[in-house]
Amino acid sequence: MKHASIVVGRHKRNEIFKPGAGPNGGEFHLPYRLLRELFLEAGIELSTADMNIGREVIFELHINARRRLPKCPAYAYLYEDPIIRPLNSEMAQLRRYRKVFTSNETLIDGKQILCLDYPNDLSLRPVPSFIERDLFCVMIASNKALLHPHPRSLHGNRIEIIRFFEAQAPELFTLYGKGWDIPAVRPGLTGRLMKRVNEWRTSIAPSRPFPSYRGTLHSKSEVLDRAKFSICYENSRGSPGYLTEKIFDCFTSGCIPIYIGSTHRTALVPEDCYIDGDRFNSSAEMLQFLQSIDADSHARYQAAIQRFLAGPDSVRFTNAYFCQSLVNVVMVDLMRKGESALA
Repeated sequence: MKHASIVVGRHKRNEIFKPGAGPNGGEFHLPYRLLRELFLEAGIELSTADMNIGREVIFELHINARRRLPKCPAYAYLYEDPIIRPLNSEMAQLRRYRKVFTSNETLIDGKQILCLDYPNDLSLRPVPSFIERDLFCVMIASNKALLHPHPRSLHGNRIEIIRFFEAQAPELFTLYGKGWDIPAVRPGLTGRLMKRVNEWRTSIAPSRPFPSYRGTLHSKSEVLDRAKFSICYENSRGSPGYLTEKIFDCFTSGCIPIYIGSTHRTALVPEDCYIDGDRFNSSAEMLQFLQSIDADSHARYQAAIQRFLAGPDSVRFTNAYFCQSLVNVVMVDLMRKGESALA
C-alpha cells in the first residue's frame, strides 16, 4: 500500500473521514471520505499528514493553497475564493503545484489549473410541498464577516435583511447558524477584538441581539425541509464560477432560495430554480414578491429544481464527479511523470 497526505486546515487523526464529523449538517466532509475510498481502490491510502509521519508519501493534496510545499508532488484544491483566502490567487505560488483544481474561471488554463466545482450531495428524495411547510422564510448562515474589508462582501446584506424581517415581519422569519447570539462585528482586527469581548459578555449575561435567532443546527435539512423560502446569500460576490453549497442545500430540500453571490460568466443553474435577490430594489419589495407566491407557483419552482438535479447539468456539482475527476487527474499525472512510487 502506498501513502499520500491530505492537508485540510488543522485537521488531524483522520477525523475528516469520520461519518458525521463535519460542520453544516454532519456530512460536510463527505467528499474527503469518498476521495479516500477512491484512492484506496488505486492502491493509495490517503490520510491526514500527521498519520504519515515516518512514512514515504507519494503526494500531498492541499485543500486551499499553502505557503510551504513538501518535497513530494503536491496538488491543491482551492476551496476558498481569493476574497477569503488571497493566497488562492497568487500565481507564483499556484505554479509550484503539479495541478490545481478550482471553480475560479479567472485562474483556469485547462492545463495546470483545472476546473472543478464545489462538491455537493445532490441525491434526489421526496420533499414536502408548499402547504406542508410551516416556516415562511429562513436564513442559515454564520455571523462571520470577512477577515479584511472587501467591497464584494455580502455580510452586510445579510444583516440588512435580518433587521428588516425583525422589524417589519418577525412572524415570517427565523435565523439559524453560529455566532448570532452576539452582535455583528466589522471585519479586521478591531472587529475580531470586539467579537471576543462580545463572546465574553454573552458567557456572563446571555442576550438576544438578533431576536429572530433560534440557534445552531445538526442538519440544515431539518429546517430547509420546513421552509418555503431561504435567504441564501454567499459570503461574498466571488470570482467568476464561484458557487458554493448554499444554493444546493436548498435545492435538495425543495426550499426555494433567494440567492445572491455568483458572478459566473455563463449560467450554471437554470433561472427558474431560484429567486434572484438582486432583482429587488428593497427588502420590502422582496417580501411582497415572496408573499405573492402561492402553492402552484412554489410547485413550479420545485419541479424546475427536480429537473435540474435529475439532469446532466447538475453532475459537475456532485460529490462523485468531484472525487472521481480529482483522482483521475492525480493518478494520470503521477504515471505520466514516471513516479517511481507507482512503478
